[in-house]
Amino acid sequence: MLELILSDITVMGQGYCVIGLEEPSPGAFRSIRPMPPWGFAWREPFPFRRGDRVRMQFQPTTTARPHVEDAKSCGLIGTGRSIPQEDLVRYLKKAEVSQDLEHLFGCQVECGSSGGRAVWVNPADACRSICGCEYENLRFRLYPESQGFTLRAEIILSSGERINSIPVVDRDWRKFVAELVQRIHRSNPLPLAERFMNRRISDKLLTRPEMFARVGLPRPREDQRCWLMLDSLFPQPESSWLSLL
Repeated sequence: MLELILSDITVMGQGYCVIGLEEPSPGAFRSIRPMPPWGFAWREPFPFRRGDRVRMQFQPTTTARPHVEDAKSCGLIGTGRSIPQEDLVRYLKKAEVSQDLEHLFGCQVECGSSGGRAVWVNPADACRSICGCEYENLRFRLYPESQGFTLRAEIILSSGERINSIPVVDRDWRKFVAELVQRIHRSNPLPLAERFMNRRISDKLLTRPEMFARVGLPRPREDQRCWLMLDSLFPQPESSWLSLL
């Protein structure tokens, strides 16, 4: 039975996409995406968090690029053990990593059409669908939607390259920002929430040694483009930070 350390839990429609780290040899790590027994997304209740150690039985499955990490599972079994965030980031830095855009997925990264700021890759050219990178700076953006808001980020990598607009699908960061918005009792809370995120919360992130991001690719769309997503942002949010509002 394979043991994984859960590293990424991302929002996928009404469920979650999950990635874990396998240690195939001492001190070496690689990403495995355990798929639920049915479909692509894990549904609620999903009781696990990043850093939890789980076991899984998996079935051989045909994987399509760039999602070479896929492994069809028979379910996840908790071990009752977990590791702290500091260790998780240390292990992630021994898995798939890149210092620049070109080597995130082993292919050219393209900008959105018609002057768009989002970036994408051709799924036929990408060699993987998840990669970690260190970042030097970031800025959050909140955009109104008919039901709530969209959370995006601008990230400057250690290479100095900029990802101008990337959707944040990290489950815990989205929950944190949703709670923040609920605490702001105004008819239009998003500008204040965005300002708070880019002042008080960014200050918290940029002074911590765990500054690390995991960038992922969704399943190809009809236009055969995989748009980059921010799967995990470390450090992870702390509920006590909401008291800074």
